[in-house]
Amino acid sequence: MTPTHNINLDEIFKIRLKKDAGLKHEVIKLLIVLILKEKYKKILYWIKIYTEYPTYNERYCDVYFENQKTKEVFAYEIRKNISDTWMKETKKHYENWDRYLFETFYVTIEENKLSSNIEEMYEKLKTSYII
Repeated sequence: MTPTHNINLDEIFKIRLKKDAGLKHEVIKLLIVLILKEKYKKILYWIKIYTEYPTYNERYCDVYFENQKTKEVFAYEIRKNISDTWMKETKKHYENWDRYLFETFYVTIEENKLSSNIEEMYEKLKTSYII
């Protein structure tokens, strides 16, 4: 069943690259988008995926995934190294992020804990980080 309203397919997926991000960071981001599109291919009309999506307070999440069918939003944050301070700030940020009628989750991915091999990275992301 597809939604009854018209959807502009050009607006469902917005992929933006960051000028100052490393290559591994960008590959991880694009692999997440690929995995999400594969996983939800039967309900593409119900999902939205954006990269470098603005949350609030001039902060952006690396990958934003919205499932309108389940009313869930997932914000994926990719960092080279994750400190306790950054984790506390991120947790507070997403606890205060009001997405009307949507339940909000955030997923942190530590770049340094992933292999540089794309196939291994893909499998690890698919099995450990994509919900």
